[in-house]
Amino acid sequence: MLSVFYLNYYLFIPAFYFKKKYIVYTFCIVTALLLICLLPSLLTGRIPWNSPPLPIHTGLVDGMPPSPRGNHFTQEIRHHIFLFIIVMLTSVLLRVRERWFQAETARYNDELSHLKAQINPHFLFNTLNSIYSLALAKDDGAPDAIVELSELMRYIIKDADKHEVLLRKELAYLNNYIALQQSRLGRTVDIMYEVDVAPGDKMIAPLIIISFIENAFKYGVNPDKTSVITIKLELKQNIFSLYVANKKVTKAPVDGDGIGVGNTKKRLQLLYPSRHELQIVDNDINFSVNLIMHLT
Repeated sequence: MLSVFYLNYYLFIPAFYFKKKYIVYTFCIVTALLLICLLPSLLTGRIPWNSPPLPIHTGLVDGMPPSPRGNHFTQEIRHHIFLFIIVMLTSVLLRVRERWFQAETARYNDELSHLKAQINPHFLFNTLNSIYSLALAKDDGAPDAIVELSELMRYIIKDADKHEVLLRKELAYLNNYIALQQSRLGRTVDIMYEVDVAPGDKMIAPLIIISFIENAFKYGVNPDKTSVITIKLELKQNIFSLYVANKKVTKAPVDGDGIGVGNTKKRLQLLYPSRHELQIVDNDINFSVNLIMHLT
């Protein structure tokens, strides 16, 4: 019975059942059932179909009703058939469950890859716009901005495709991005940036929070007066929190609007389905994000 279980699980189901060769699969199962029912009796030298019939009892036997008419062989294989059915169903259910899990994993990986493929060019596009603005203004901070951009791109190329990265690398990426924005915007924005994090060996998904910070710079900067953007990062044990707030500034639509935040929401659902809390306040005046993540 154990041999049949493994044959069905590793050979019959993948080779025949999943490939819709149902006739061949049925033949294998029936053959296995016949072997289980007949082989033990044949190996002992007893001919199953020549077994003497069971005696007929008309009254109670040890307080029990009479057993049905039949021979010893019929009584013996009933138990085998019952176990065989249980073994077959169990092996099929386990194999189907495993295949479903593999399909879900493949879909999950494809979706993550698709999201990352959208996010990376999105960040590059906005960062190049920032450096372009510095170059047009002949700002002395342009060389530093290029260095910061190189650090950003190095992170994206080397680490962004990984499932998780060290939290300190993600924080370094955020620091470079914020410094780049500060160089570009100068005195037009007052950045309240607070970091209370001792990252240690904590891991986090790459580029999982940058969209919320980028969104604040995109929609919270008014060139006619000083704008205020608040960014707070905190880590307590394995609880990582992000708070971003800004006043909304009316501006013309930009190509790619909504890509970053929308994709980040999807990635959070995929990567931290029961390990994050996200609260977004979005009205005509204010926009704020409060994200709490349980890191490993």
